[in-house]
Amino acid sequence: MKIRTVLMCCIWLLSGMQIEAAPEQGVRIYEPAASWDVPELVSPTRESLLFTEPVTNRYASRSFYYTGLTRDGYVYVIQVFHWHYAWFDGWGVAVLASDPDGNCYISEGRISDKKLTESKEALSIRFGGNLLEDEGPTSRIVLATEGFRCDLAIRSILPPWTPGNGYALLVGDDDIYMRKAVPVPLAATSGTLQIGDKTIPADGWCYGDRSLIVAPPGKLNFTGSAFRVFGQQPSGGEEPWMLALLDYTSVGKPAGQRIPMLLMAHGREWILTSKEYQITTGDLVVDAGTSLSYPSRVHLSVRSRGYSLEGDYLCDRLVATTDVIDNFPALLRTAVSVFIKRPIIFRMIGHFEGTLVKPDGFVEHLRLAGGGDYFMVVR
Repeated sequence: MKIRTVLMCCIWLLSGMQIEAAPEQGVRIYEPAASWDVPELVSPTRESLLFTEPVTNRYASRSFYYTGLTRDGYVYVIQVFHWHYAWFDGWGVAVLASDPDGNCYISEGRISDKKLTESKEALSIRFGGNLLEDEGPTSRIVLATEGFRCDLAIRSILPPWTPGNGYALLVGDDDIYMRKAVPVPLAATSGTLQIGDKTIPADGWCYGDRSLIVAPPGKLNFTGSAFRVFGQQPSGGEEPWMLALLDYTSVGKPAGQRIPMLLMAHGREWILTSKEYQITTGDLVVDAGTSLSYPSRVHLSVRSRGYSLEGDYLCDRLVATTDVIDNFPALLRTAVSVFIKRPIIFRMIGHFEGTLVKPDGFVEHLRLAGGGDYFMVVR
C-alpha cells in the first residue's frame, strides 16, 4: 500500500500540475484530474479555506457545514450560512439533530448582524455566546438555540482536502462559479449535545465542508443527492470509516452539467477520492407534506486507486423538507420567488450498506450511518 502511494505521488509530482491554479475561461469542474488520484498530496493553504475573496459581482453565498455521528447513534447537522444579494446581506444558522429512536429536532433562523463578528485571518465566527472557530487541526462549535445546545471539540484525523482546485465553472463566465473545500474530511469529536432536556456525550466522528456560490439568484439550480456516513467495523478495530458523496446536476441554463465529489477514508488513511463513479437513484417515496417525490435509495459504484466500492445509501426516515428561499429575508424572498425556481431539500437519516474490495483482494463489509439529502427545484 505504501509503495503504491509513493509511486502515485511521484507520478503526480512529475505531471507538474498545481492544485490551486487559477481558473481559466470555459466549463471546468474540479480540475486538475491528476490531483484526485493522490489525496495525500492535496494541501490547501489555510487562507484558501476561508472563502473571503472579493467577488466581481454583487451576488454570493457561503456555507459552513458540519455533520456527525455519535457512538450512541445520534446524528446531527450544523450549518452556518451567509448570503449577499445586491442590497441584501445576512447570516443564518440551521440545526438538525436526531436520536436513534427517530425523534428529531430542527431549527432554522437568521442571525442578527449586530451580534456577529467574523475574522478575516482565520475561521472565527461569533454571535452572542455562540462560536464556530478553527485553531490548527482543532475546531470548536458552541451553539445554543431553543431546544438544542452543543459544545463540540472537533479534532481532525485527516488534513484538509479540496476537490481539484476547488472551482466549478459551468457557464463559461469566470464571474459565475462555485467553490468547494473540505477542511474536515474526518475528525474525532468530544463534548456534549443537548436535545431538549437530554444531554449526551458527543464522542464520535465528524465531517465538515465549505461552499461558496458566486451567481445571481436562480442562475445556478441543481438536482442531486448527498450523504455523509460514519462507523466502525469489527475487522477495522477502533479506526473509524467515513464515506461522503455530494453529486449535483445543473438544471435550466446550463443544463446537465454534473458536479461530482466522492471521498472515503479509514482512520488516517485515504481510501479514495473520485469524480469518476456511478450513482443511480430509486425507490421513490411521496412526501405527504409537499406531494413531491424523493428517492429513498442511492446506489453507488466506483473503482479507484485499486479499490472497488459498491453499495446503497438507504433512507431510514425523512426528517425534514426545506424550502431554501424561506431562509432569505422577507423582502428578498418575495422578490426572487416571482422569478426563480424554488430549491427544495429533503433531509433524511439513513445508512450505507456495501462492500469494499481492497487491492489485495480482501473484502470489507460496510454498514455506516449518517445524514443524507436529496435536492430538487420546483416552481
